[in-house]
Amino acid sequence: MSLAKIISQKILISMNLFLEIFVCRLFSFKGRASRREYIIRFFTMLVLCWINIYTMDYISHNYSWFMCIYDVFLVVILVIYLIQMFPLTHRRLHDLNASGWWQLITFIPCGQILMIGFIFFKGTQGTNKYGEEPKY
Repeated sequence: MSLAKIISQKILISMNLFLEIFVCRLFSFKGRASRREYIIRFFTMLVLCWINIYTMDYISHNYSWFMCIYDVFLVVILVIYLIQMFPLTHRRLHDLNASGWWQLITFIPCGQILMIGFIFFKGTQGTNKYGEEPKY
């Protein structure tokens, strides 16, 4: 097998992983989400928030139309990512064989600490009542 063919297969696998994690099940409440998917999306949202904060700081000192349009676009993406965190957390809880209603615990004091702990727990091996084990 040639080096070019191996590289093209690796790129195809990477694109499939990207599409599976960021596009296919963006707002789906069904199924399960692996630790990997949850952590990748969570840190992507943190990076986007960080970029937005520094962009807003830049706009407040150097006003330009391009930066305003860019920041509005970034805010829209952040809102979408914030909204998609609810279905993602729901599916992550399904991977732990827990009901998605457990995410309501974040609205009580210290509940966020418990939910952050759920990120690091290993999911149920094999099939559980919420579906098949996640591929990624």
